[in-house]
Amino acid sequence: MNSERNQEKYQTKKRKIDSIGWLCRRAFLKTCSAIGLGVPVAIFSGSEKSVFMGYREAKAGPSQPPREHYWNQEGYFVHSNVDASRWEEGIVRAKTDGTWKEYYIRSLDQNFVRWNLQARIAVLSGGMMCLDGPHSATLATYGANRGDSNFTLNNTFKGFGFIPRSERLDESIETVTSNWYASQTTKAQILTGFYNDYNMWDFRLLGSLELYTTPMFETHSFLNQMANPQATIAWLDIPGAYEVRAIPRLIHPSDPNVPEDDWKRVRWINMIHDFFHGGPYPDKPSNIAVIYYVIEEFDNSPVPGPMGVRQVPPL
Repeated sequence: MNSERNQEKYQTKKRKIDSIGWLCRRAFLKTCSAIGLGVPVAIFSGSEKSVFMGYREAKAGPSQPPREHYWNQEGYFVHSNVDASRWEEGIVRAKTDGTWKEYYIRSLDQNFVRWNLQARIAVLSGGMMCLDGPHSATLATYGANRGDSNFTLNNTFKGFGFIPRSERLDESIETVTSNWYASQTTKAQILTGFYNDYNMWDFRLLGSLELYTTPMFETHSFLNQMANPQATIAWLDIPGAYEVRAIPRLIHPSDPNVPEDDWKRVRWINMIHDFFHGGPYPDKPSNIAVIYYVIEEFDNSPVPGPMGVRQVPPL
């Protein structure tokens, strides 16, 4: 009886906040539309220093301690602080906080999976693309000083998605590539079919990209994950919230020694991003891919029941 009351309270609160959130997002989008017509012209017309008051040049100094250099002469790197050779057995080894440890890989909780996939379908069905939601999450990491801050902490927004099971990778890649030039309606139907097929996905894994890192410019999230491969990823679903703690493994698309299935995962993470957002035909992946091995999951929804309780593995 108590659980039913709690669930009823949760649903009532969610409906109220959803209605408020929709109005806020609507107002935000109207504001952005109005701003977008004029301000960027001024900002990017060559006078950004005077118009954009937040501008200032980065003045990076030497990092303390000196940071590692990961790139070889061939222009790629190898993430040597992660050993995923036994991941199919449910174990990944990683050097975190300076010590090699074994972590047990687990599947995501079905409540999170159901919310995430159904929310994606809702957007494809004509729902509003929200600031919260299933695609965008915050990635928090620490461990490497880039030389431009007193802190090694970093938090950034990234797009995250699921990765097909090993036995479904080939057919999934073929479906995407064969429909690369299809209409947006057809692409939406294909993605909806993917998200309705729960058996397609390996819920022990999450995928993302390091889009901006190069040998000449390394993002702080790249440096942290390379040096200290542990991450916490948080999603907001007003009034719900989810958190996944994971071991990240960064893979450069030019690394010739990546195992075949992992190479397919790198290709998938790259192509599904461009299939949705738009991009050239994916002859070969061009961006650094990150495979996140799920270790723990928390439901941080501020309602009776979850309230920050670990769901995976269950307490």
